[in-house]
Amino acid sequence: MVTGRQTLASIEDAISKLHGEQTNLDQALSSAVSATERLRSERGESLRELARIKLDEIAAGRLVSDLDAGERRARQILDDYRLRIAAAAEQCGALQKEVTQAEAARHAASEEVETALEAVDHGRAEAEAKVQGTQTWQDAKASRDKAEAIAAEAERKAATSQADLGAKKKPYDEDPLFAYLWRRRFATNQYPGGRFAAMFDRMVAEFIGYDSARPNYAALIEIPMRLQEHAAAQRKAAQEPQAALAEIERRAMVEAGVDAKEKVLSESRHKMAAMDDMVEKKREMLRKLDEARAQLATGTADPAYNEALNTIAAADATDTLANLYAEARRTPTTADEAVVGRIEAIERNIAKTESDIATLRRGALELSRRRSEMEGAREQFRRTGYDHPRSTFNNEGDIANVLKGIFEGAVRSGVLFDILQNGHRSRSARGSTDFGFPDFPVPFPLPGGNSNNAPGGAWRNPSSRGGWAPTQSERAPNNNDFSTGGSF
Repeated sequence: MVTGRQTLASIEDAISKLHGEQTNLDQALSSAVSATERLRSERGESLRELARIKLDEIAAGRLVSDLDAGERRARQILDDYRLRIAAAAEQCGALQKEVTQAEAARHAASEEVETALEAVDHGRAEAEAKVQGTQTWQDAKASRDKAEAIAAEAERKAATSQADLGAKKKPYDEDPLFAYLWRRRFATNQYPGGRFAAMFDRMVAEFIGYDSARPNYAALIEIPMRLQEHAAAQRKAAQEPQAALAEIERRAMVEAGVDAKEKVLSESRHKMAAMDDMVEKKREMLRKLDEARAQLATGTADPAYNEALNTIAAADATDTLANLYAEARRTPTTADEAVVGRIEAIERNIAKTESDIATLRRGALELSRRRSEMEGAREQFRRTGYDHPRSTFNNEGDIANVLKGIFEGAVRSGVLFDILQNGHRSRSARGSTDFGFPDFPVPFPLPGGNSNNAPGGAWRNPSSRGGWAPTQSERAPNNNDFSTGGSF
């Protein structure tokens, strides 16, 4: 069994590994672009050599000039593209290290919260066990229980009366003449009609027996209202014995030193909140850098690489160069035969390198998508509140296998949340969750508390209080797929 904090750490570690894979891919892409630069330089030199062999001085000079201009521009563009890839990778790598360090600091602060919470919980349980053996506490609890029972019964009767009211009112409400006279407040000092209207309304009232039905209807409405007022009064009366019991329990906790432990817990919560805020800010910076890097690597927002290819293709498409190839192949002399063969070998290598670059760029896009999915799963984990100190997971093996599958590209991240939901459990606090209520659980939201003011990830707010329960977030419909081939 692992804690929510440990499980979150494993998810963040998987994301960090994906960032490492992205850096490796960027380095491979930069190397491939460098190889393309080198090969095209070799090809240009060989073409110049061939031109000097096969063409006259004027034609050779013109072709060499065109090749030089195209090559210089292409090399400039490719070199700039490669340097920007390297710079983006370096920036992301440096910021990822900062994120990892901040996450480690946040996890250390979270562990301090867990330790402080455990100390408070242990102290409360000891105080509860001790004070419950005293006659003072037993008498106070008996008074509180009696008042609570009276209030609960009054609320039950009020709710029953209110539920019955609809059925009992129905015959009156469905009589249009009775409903008309009731709305007009006939036979009361609030009746607005004049003498002429009153004469006709009196005839209607006598016809339907309104004078005898009106008190019954008024009583039907009045009884639930009075019962609700009585229930509210009884609930208010129950607050005094509840407060007396809570005061006894609070004194017992103070004597057990729980207040000092609660102070440590509060301080650790604020420290964790500060660390959490720092992590989120650094993650946002990294997210923006990652987006720019992915666009650069895949070419979606930076057409520099394609521009370089187009520049070279334009230079290669000249009639003179086409004639040069035709002439060289038609009359293969000893002087140019080796040059032509070298050029053809270089072009095959260029084609292979460009194919590798295209593969690397597709891989960068796929890796970026996988990392984004994993980051989405992490945020859903936090929104749901699965990193709560009371959260545990009893299927850590399944979680580890799914994380490995996502990292390898064999599993979609939507599967992860299903696994997390299946394995999640909330550990109960020692003793009664309402011990010391309403002062506890002020220090920390706990499972099964008296209220539910901190659902999901809201528990990370140091001011949150009350009972806690994980939010059952809905998943995006396309994130639940499972695949085994690494393609999506």
